[in-house]
Amino acid sequence: MNKIETANQEYERLKSLFLSGDANKLNLVDELLKKASFLKVELDELEEDIRTSGTIQISNRGNVRSNPSYKTYLQSLSVYQGIIKTLNAILGNEIEERDDAFDEFMKKAQT
Repeated sequence: MNKIETANQEYERLKSLFLSGDANKLNLVDELLKKASFLKVELDELEEDIRTSGTIQISNRGNVRSNPSYKTYLQSLSVYQGIIKTLNAILGNEIEERDDAFDEFMKKAQT
């Protein structure tokens, strides 16, 4: 699947999450949904690059530097989180967070 198709799928997923009850708000937030979808696809690609290359790069001369993908990832992640927070504030939706494996572990540990 190419980037455009993946971004379109993410757009539809976000749209269904945020606009499940009110399609009239789509015009207000449509561009933010598109930007968030694009960023999500880019973040996934950057994440894959970081997994294979690591966060630190060492040159042939032994110089150490941060992986540029890692820096871009952190900046993009911050922007993505801001967009999602803004969408949530505009639409007044609290997306229900489901418990993950760590949450389940903590529940068991507390009992």
